Amino acid sequence: MTWSENANQSETVTPTFDLNSKTEGGRDWRNLGAAWKHSIALEVNGRLLGGPIMPHDFDDDKGTLRVVARGGRILFTRRSVLPPEALTQPLTLPNGELDTSLDSTWSGYDLGTIAKKIGVQACLWPGASDLPIIWPEDRAGTHTRTYPAIDRKNVDAAWTDLSKAENGPDIRLGLEWDGDNRFRWRFQTGTQEQPRLQGRDVFTWELRQGSAVKVQTNPALMGSLAWGQGGRSNDTALVRSLYDPVLIDHGYPLLELDSDVSSNTSEPTTVDSANAETLRTAAKPWEFWSFKVRADRSPYPFEYGPGSLIEVVVTKDTKVSGGYIPPGTYKRRIAGLSGGFDEWVTITCGENYDA
Repeated sequence: MTWSENANQSETVTPTFDLNSKTEGGRDWRNLGAAWKHSIALEVNGRLLGGPIMPHDFDDDKGTLRVVARGGRILFTRRSVLPPEALTQPLTLPNGELDTSLDSTWSGYDLGTIAKKIGVQACLWPGASDLPIIWPEDRAGTHTRTYPAIDRKNVDAAWTDLSKAENGPDIRLGLEWDGDNRFRWRFQTGTQEQPRLQGRDVFTWELRQGSAVKVQTNPALMGSLAWGQGGRSNDTALVRSLYDPVLIDHGYPLLELDSDVSSNTSEPTTVDSANAETLRTAAKPWEFWSFKVRADRSPYPFEYGPGSLIEVVVTKDTKVSGGYIPPGTYKRRIAGLSGGFDEWVTITCGENYDA
């Protein structure tokens, strides 16, 4: 059994069943493991993970069945930002022109609520109206988003774009109990004031209390000049750039970056926002630390998760080879969790850019 959860993505649960055992051998896994229709849930010391079953990997020699289940968000990777009327109404008029009456527009909300609106609309379609999802209340804001019907924008991709916008919110579809023997999902997003999904508590771990730290750095997203390009939706050219001289002033060469902007974007402010978000984290290499902590001791996995602020303490007695990480207290943000069917959880944390 392995599992992993990363910010703004559907989690993964991968159990392996021994079909020669008395417990699993008598189950009809060809039916129980029906892809997309049935789900698997895993509880890790109070933290629930899981969702629709995806691939199977059966090995007759070993008598094992390996199953992959993904979080509920995976359902929305196969959905378009379209109103249910598009099921029976063509996206184009008889003369070949676009039917803009099927476009989806939300205005006057924060980005998290626009993400919710996208999900709620998707759940008005057949095969989705009975999904057990708890949606939050609307929140007012200053944002507007339009999704032309002809683009058939992917719902999950639209959520990702909102998270990547300047001051964009974390988006999570988290599994929870609904009574004693049922589950449901709760849709959560960061707010305009607090875009990160994080608890009120900041937990602290000393590296020597769990395992040795591993550090990965990636300078691929360092840069001083960000470019964003859109305009396809109205057949115009829209190219915007943003320059930050910080790296140049410190002796680095000029490095250019392409912002993650939909080619259909028509608003200059949207492209400007994407460029600002690109440069917000571009002044240093992306750096991720990973280390193991006990899952059966406080703080427990249900108390923290992707987005949570933590403190990592390196003391003079901590054996970090070559002093690669000097002694100190480092504020980090959890980017992902992973583990197996044991008492350990691996925390992967990145830079706290919001500090």
